[in-house]
Amino acid sequence: MSALENQVDWYKPILAARPEWTLVGQYIDEGITGTSAEKRPQFMKMIRDAKQKTFDMIITREVSRFARNTVDTLQYTRELKSRGVEVFFINDNIKTFDGDGELRLTIMATLAQDESRKTSVRVKSGQQTSMNNGVLYGNGNILGYNRVGKEMIVDPEQAKTVKMIFELYLEGNGLVRIKDELERRGRKTSAGKDKWYPTVISHVLKNSFYCGIITYHKEYTPDYLTQKKIKNYGEIEKTTVQGNHDAIVTVEEFERVQTIMESKRSSCKNLNTGRSTGKRPRTTVWGKLLICECGHKFSMRVWDRKDRIANAAYQCYNSVHTGSYESRKKRGLPLDDICQTPMIPEWRLQMMANYIFRKYLSEKDKVLMLANSMLEAHIADTEDMDDYGTLIEEKTSELSRLNKKLDNFIEMRSEGEISKEMFKTKATELEPKILKLQSEIAELETKQIEVPEIVDYQEKLTVLQYALEQYTNADENDVPESVIEAFVEKIVASKDGFDWYLRFDGNPTNPLHCTTKGKRKSTTSISVAGELSPAIHKPSTSSNQ
Repeated sequence: MSALENQVDWYKPILAARPEWTLVGQYIDEGITGTSAEKRPQFMKMIRDAKQKTFDMIITREVSRFARNTVDTLQYTRELKSRGVEVFFINDNIKTFDGDGELRLTIMATLAQDESRKTSVRVKSGQQTSMNNGVLYGNGNILGYNRVGKEMIVDPEQAKTVKMIFELYLEGNGLVRIKDELERRGRKTSAGKDKWYPTVISHVLKNSFYCGIITYHKEYTPDYLTQKKIKNYGEIEKTTVQGNHDAIVTVEEFERVQTIMESKRSSCKNLNTGRSTGKRPRTTVWGKLLICECGHKFSMRVWDRKDRIANAAYQCYNSVHTGSYESRKKRGLPLDDICQTPMIPEWRLQMMANYIFRKYLSEKDKVLMLANSMLEAHIADTEDMDDYGTLIEEKTSELSRLNKKLDNFIEMRSEGEISKEMFKTKATELEPKILKLQSEIAELETKQIEVPEIVDYQEKLTVLQYALEQYTNADENDVPESVIEAFVEKIVASKDGFDWYLRFDGNPTNPLHCTTKGKRKSTTSISVAGELSPAIHKPSTSSNQ
């Protein structure tokens, strides 16, 4: 019988001795640390059920089974008490409804938290010993190797890819050129994908595992309570040991690669290294409205020269990651599923906006009346949009949880708390889930978009009223961004042009299709074809301008 089953059976005689108690449910977080309540899904479900009045008492063996964080223990027991739910810690003989319950609970919770700290120290000490002996941590999903039991066996086909990456880099090729060459030769990633990314190649080149050396503490956990891992930028010393696996490249080749990469980093001006403090992403009206026909949002690019003003343009996120259709075509790379929408200069978008708004929005009084009624009708609205960032964060959190769960099973096995068969069963259940999540996260990262800010229609109404009152049809002035954002639902870009979905009737269905010809602003012409809502369509305007 496993340790978990023993813990569950421990409650049976207690329940049998109290017939007035009715068992509503059991909440079990298997293989998850108790230092942080938010990382325990069953614990959080219990709290939600308590708020719904599903039960009026929680029984637990001892304080350390409830939580090993003093703050969490007191916070949740107080919240439960306020909702009429008592917590009974049986071994500690503490009931939260008793007069001295919280005082005794605080003492026991502090002791439980200190025991967690001591356990963390013991675990880290044991891990360091294992690291010194070359024990491999993680799921072993390394390009060029297959994990067989506790050993990493070289995969001959994948090893060719690893050698090719190192050889190409030592020949003077950059990460993008190596990516193109791997795709041209049809080499597969560790997940069996055809698409490569420069970051993946960079990780391969920096991984000392390929020359037979295992590097530990690339990440570390600064707080034993939160159990959140962060990248190690020199805060703690890394541990390197000679591994028991076969190397794919020589130590000399690996060190030459590191020397070249370091020289390139040092030659780059304004290169940010170390821990990032975070920056707010650039958000413009075009970044909010533009959508590619392939479904991705657009990334803003800015470049400048000393002899002219900085220019901005927008590129589909798909093209950012895979390379543009034309550049791949020139390099002879596969073109399947590659977005063909070209990069869009910001001046081209502004030029189309100026043309459309001056052509169709000349009746200012009507426009302002329509704007008022339209925005007032949507003041309480919130707009639902895909947020890959949130999804990536959720999946990353789930991946971290599963990895920690696997580490806990490893620790339980090393302490003899579970049998070899039980460990093998649990590991077999977790590893496919971990691999699947890693693949899903990698795929979602290619679709990463900026999360748009929540629309404040009350503020927008005030701004729009002012902008429209100030706006005239003078050719030298650009249409204000507030006006564009208010009257444009979205702009779908493709290689064939732009579909402008306008809010003129409050429910746009037929877009206004625009195309442009010319590479320079001074020589570019605009062609518009489509039907507008009759609400403010100029009577003299034909369907083709």
